[in-house]
Amino acid sequence: MYQQQITHHNRGAFVLMLDCSASMGGMTRLNNVVMSKAEAVALVSNMIIDELMERATRHHIVRDYYDIAVIGYQEQSIRSLLPEVLGNGFVSVKYLSKFAPAHKVIHLDQQLDNGGVVSSPFSYRPWINPISAGHTPMYEALIELHAIVEEWCSCSDNYHSFPPVVINITDGECNDASAEDLVTIAQSIKNTHTADGHTLFINVHLSTLDELTSSTLFPAERGYSTEDGYRQMLFDMSSSIPQSLEPLIADIIQSQEAGPYRAVAFNASPIELFSILNIGSESIGFKR
Repeated sequence: MYQQQITHHNRGAFVLMLDCSASMGGMTRLNNVVMSKAEAVALVSNMIIDELMERATRHHIVRDYYDIAVIGYQEQSIRSLLPEVLGNGFVSVKYLSKFAPAHKVIHLDQQLDNGGVVSSPFSYRPWINPISAGHTPMYEALIELHAIVEEWCSCSDNYHSFPPVVINITDGECNDASAEDLVTIAQSIKNTHTADGHTLFINVHLSTLDELTSSTLFPAERGYSTEDGYRQMLFDMSSSIPQSLEPLIADIIQSQEAGPYRAVAFNASPIELFSILNIGSESIGFKR
């Protein structure tokens, strides 16, 4: 289980669920640059989409290795954040490449081996733009997510594929459902599957400036305990990390606790978010 690599015949699926509510206008820091959480999430997500596109490119041609979905939720709006012409749900990287926007450059601080810091240019394509307005209809977004993931898994062409990897990025509690409702719909999402395993559902709570020193990434399930109802809810919503994927998280959790681990992060910084998204995209690796 969770061993299938990406080939032309066994494609992968990667989903970003992005909280676009007003609270995402709060400030955070990425490589010493202060920006809104919405800007940080969009920037990191764009870099990951670029990375997936690059992995699927052979001899300057983007091959049909992945399906990608980026779903934003705010107020009563649940919609794709990829170029409007593509519509809702999944789109293949091959098709997405036809709508590639022009590159932009941002300067971010980079730590040198000698301890110094230098401002370095990072190039990315703005596939999605930052949004922060309204309330947080997470429950309705998860219902939409369940539908598209179930449809993808039910397609006979995807039967032998690595199951979808879903990463939900939020910074607060939802406004349209109870904790019990959210855990129930999350379980329905985790129950979708291919022959290689069940859908992996990762939840990430993004930090603000005053929370940047108190993150918890992928806690061990054994002995986990909290009196914080919101943390418990996110923990219960998230998948258990399959043993075959545990090496992928070893570099960022820096923990002596043995697995299994839960696919959840609390108060993650934008840099940690980048690592988490990389873990999610690395898990659907492919044969060259």
